[in-house]
Amino acid sequence: MNCQICSSKKLTHITSLGHHALPDVFVRPAEAAEPFTVYPLDFYVCRKCWLAQIGHSVDPGLLFRDFVYTTESNPASKPHFERLVKSFIERFQLDREDLAVDLASNDGTLLEQYGGEVRILGVDPSSTTGRAIAKGLPTIVDFFTEATAKQILATYQPAKVITTMNAFAHIKELDAFMSGVVALLAKDGVFVSESHHLQNVITKMQYDLIHHEHLRFYSLKPLMVLFDRYGLEIFDVEETETQGGSILVYAGRPGVRPVSANVPRLLEQETAAGLYSIATYEAWSARLIQSKQRLMSVLYDLKSQGAMIAGIGASAKGNTIINYCGIRPDVLDYITDGSELKQGKLAPGSLIPVTADQELLDRQPEYALILTSNLKDIIIQKLRGKGYKGKFIVAGEVPSVE
Repeated sequence: MNCQICSSKKLTHITSLGHHALPDVFVRPAEAAEPFTVYPLDFYVCRKCWLAQIGHSVDPGLLFRDFVYTTESNPASKPHFERLVKSFIERFQLDREDLAVDLASNDGTLLEQYGGEVRILGVDPSSTTGRAIAKGLPTIVDFFTEATAKQILATYQPAKVITTMNAFAHIKELDAFMSGVVALLAKDGVFVSESHHLQNVITKMQYDLIHHEHLRFYSLKPLMVLFDRYGLEIFDVEETETQGGSILVYAGRPGVRPVSANVPRLLEQETAAGLYSIATYEAWSARLIQSKQRLMSVLYDLKSQGAMIAGIGASAKGNTIINYCGIRPDVLDYITDGSELKQGKLAPGSLIPVTADQELLDRQPEYALILTSNLKDIIIQKLRGKGYKGKFIVAGEVPSVE
């Protein structure tokens, strides 16, 4: 096995999270008794470029063609994208003749924010593109490669801005993707990617981000190696609160834009956090096991007292928590989720029933386990406002009851 960025064989195995079903492939109740495939979920770090990655790559067609996650289901997405798009238009002086392309555009939530200020195009292979197309947003339903870029250039001019939001870590054929970006990007164009920040995975014990959709976990140093190989330069970086803490990375052709002081500043921050030392990851692995034991102890104690516990958020991240910890229907009675695409089905691996959010309000279980900790504050405020009277359990390195 080689590093997914620098191709080095200097990979250190940090930990195994076991074998998991695909995190967004939900099961119909009629299929509950049928066998399902699980895949190894192991975490590695490259000692040459310091990329963190999982060891097994699943066929992207299995993961993304019939996709149940929609961007609009995350209440934080629209205001975040609205702010970003406004900044792109102002900072890069975009006008109605310029082209903005969003890769892994999903239901088109980001593209909508341009509001006619520029020409737009989405590229995404998943079934969620039906929602974007229904909104009248031009979308190519396919994986993005150099061939896709050439297809776009046959109709459009080169892109002034290319974005990929929280999907850059999903891409299996990274070389084909990057070749496409370089081919499609205008000479003064900007490639903007937002990805969960490895520093938060490690320092905040966000192991729920580790699942088969996320092949890589980015810090700045390996991204610099990747972009340099394709003749691109990172000229700015910004930390955001998206997905529990992400990095927004701006890249373009070398010398076109001055390199911000934010770049060396973040490198220093990551170094101080120990991201470029194997000892950090070894210590994290031990903390991970303790985190699992603490959460299960809380849940088992409550169940032994006869409490009913519901889950909130049937997300890919939540399914990592459930399947790594071995949580099953005897512990978690059901999971609520706002997506109609998941309701009435069973969570992958655990086969815990997924219901609408109203179920929590109607049945009023004593406890609710929040499975999307990055949205904890939004979830608690929303459900309290709707009348949920029970207590919330927040999974983390040290679980809390609120």
